[in-house]
Amino acid sequence: MKKIILALMLAACSLFSNTLTQIKEKGVIRIGIDGSSPPFSVAKAGEYSGFEILLIEGLVKEIFGDKGSKIQYVVTVGDDRIKAVQDNRVDLDIALISVTKEREKLVDFSDPYFSVNIGVLTRSDDNIRKVSDLNGKTILAQPGTTVFDYFTKQGYNVVPCASANECFNDLKSGKGDGYGDDNLLVFAYAVVDYKVEVNIKNLGSTDFLAIAVQKGNTELLNAVNAGLIELSKKGFFTKIFDESIEPFYKGTIDKKYFLLDDLYSLF
Repeated sequence: MKKIILALMLAACSLFSNTLTQIKEKGVIRIGIDGSSPPFSVAKAGEYSGFEILLIEGLVKEIFGDKGSKIQYVVTVGDDRIKAVQDNRVDLDIALISVTKEREKLVDFSDPYFSVNIGVLTRSDDNIRKVSDLNGKTILAQPGTTVFDYFTKQGYNVVPCASANECFNDLKSGKGDGYGDDNLLVFAYAVVDYKVEVNIKNLGSTDFLAIAVQKGNTELLNAVNAGLIELSKKGFFTKIFDESIEPFYKGTIDKKYFLLDDLYSLF
């Protein structure tokens, strides 16, 4: 009986998030990322790049200093992004997570670092120009995302795909008529492939991307928010936008519609 109780206690403890102090003591912070969504997050052969990677590296340095915690990346997608935080598999998750009321019941969120709307990627030959052209069409989207929920509630036939690249490939192979996702994400595919395009660019209300933290981990959350404020004061968001997003889109988008420096200027 004692062994069973001990095992249950250990299992319960493993679900509690690491505090800021514990992370400092261990010297490692576990970060959930998407890993397959350029120019935000790309994981390839043990190398990591993209806007969110640069942001988390800068944030960790801001919080822990030059000789601070080592980053351990963990790929999380869809519903697993929130669950990974809840189950203490990651300390923070920055995998393109939009803040919603439902998610706020499950995890705590940092101040936002990016704003997006829904965009729809379509095949150029299909001549889909406006929202009404999607009537009766099949939409590809990732389950567990605000985009999937949006199209489902709007009554579209929504076909699930596991990742951004899978959605893109399924669109190309004809498994759907449109691929819905954050507008900046679908813009990326139109930049690299002339056979697809984005004419529907701003569906739904504006979503805000933020970093997820386990519920109640106030110490870590406060450190993250303080770090974001300091990075904004240093012009860091603009710097990494210009390094990762600007060249990827070849100057076709304006950072003022996506960055939130005006918000951080209030602090």
